[in-house]
Amino acid sequence: MRVLQLHCSDFGYKVRKETPVAERPAIPEAEKLEDVLVCFICFEKRDESRVGEITEKFVENVKVDVSRIGCKRVLLYPYAHLSKSLGSARLAKVFLADLRDRFSSEGVEVHKSPFGWYKAFELSCIGHPLAEAYREY
Repeated sequence: MRVLQLHCSDFGYKVRKETPVAERPAIPEAEKLEDVLVCFICFEKRDESRVGEITEKFVENVKVDVSRIGCKRVLLYPYAHLSKSLGSARLAKVFLADLRDRFSSEGVEVHKSPFGWYKAFELSCIGHPLAEAYREY
């Protein structure tokens, strides 16, 4: 799994066009969040057999990052553009839903943008040493 994390003072998106693997209906169709750690996530082929391991590492790392940054919410944003070796769309959808549930059960305010949709987005990234990170799991 590849993840680009950005700590944003403002992040908003709006659903534009579905792909053949799109979740239907797109819920929510638009969202605007303040003070959010946006996690652009790409589920890869090599992740399909390591879901439990990846989930544990990712959740623990993000909880540490949220604590260090001091923000109170996380946005899981499916973003296939980080890899050429995409995993199964069906498994990716389940994985992202499980991540959302896991963060929620850990007391983290979590949001998830719809899977499989082209989305327009706007962001304002906070400029501090922990505001941008790239990770591979």
